[in-house]
Amino acid sequence: MDQKYIKRLFSLTMTSISLACLGQEEGSPVQINYSHTPLENVEDGSISQWDVKIVLPILRDDKLMLFTGLHYNGQSLENFPLTIGKRLYTIEVPSGLRMKLNATDNLFLVSRVSLGSDLEHISSEDLTFSLGVGIKRKISEKLSMGLGLGYSHQLFGNQLLPFINFDYKPKEQIHFNGRFPIEGKLTWSMNHRNSLGFEWNIGVNSFRLSKEDHNSEYIRHSNLNSGLFYQYQFYKGLHLKLFGGVIGQKYQRFSKDDSNGWTIVTIPLSNQHDPLEELESNGPLLQIGLFYSF
Repeated sequence: MDQKYIKRLFSLTMTSISLACLGQEEGSPVQINYSHTPLENVEDGSISQWDVKIVLPILRDDKLMLFTGLHYNGQSLENFPLTIGKRLYTIEVPSGLRMKLNATDNLFLVSRVSLGSDLEHISSEDLTFSLGVGIKRKISEKLSMGLGLGYSHQLFGNQLLPFINFDYKPKEQIHFNGRFPIEGKLTWSMNHRNSLGFEWNIGVNSFRLSKEDHNSEYIRHSNLNSGLFYQYQFYKGLHLKLFGGVIGQKYQRFSKDDSNGWTIVTIPLSNQHDPLEELESNGPLLQIGLFYSF
């Protein structure tokens, strides 16, 4: 399996409908991130996260590519004012395919099964799933665009995720790509080792709490972050990434049976249940990451 094929395959991950706080680097099969943000108006309160993503190829021929992978995210909640414990975890298995329709058009299908929990008591109630479809067209050597729609069955209800896929490279040093409105990234490659840029991400996920301590209540976590990043290739395909920006996020705790119907990304389409308690926080976000690319 040559490196040219593998690089093309891992670019598939950019079409995934996973809404993690910070997205997978394009062409990166392995990525490890640590982030930290203080809580607004909470003395010594903070949220720290470890995030690990691995993408694995399965099959390829001239018209079809398949992949799967594994994603782990662990949140550590220090002096957290809500009664939800000190740890929240997400474990996901994504999968997908890209089918070449003709010389310019590609069809994408993606899916994801997720376990969101405090891991105190694991059951099938902790599982959610997502499905997505999209088509992408190469308009020119510099521009590709596409449309997609994702569906996510969350603990808080059903979520629709429409997006516009874009990939624009007006110059060799400038690259603007992402999935509007979910995520986007503008990168300036200063040389073959150093890059600067700006990115934004919208994230929504959910966690089931333990039955014994929390009566199987669930948490809805939504966030929007944006900021500047610097990347340095220090050895062959190994890159160090530093990110600094701002994040706005909300944690809401609901009773087990409080389903809130349908939403489009984060916009509700029906009346919402009042949470048992909630926390909103805005503040700085710092992240350090290590990833490998071809």
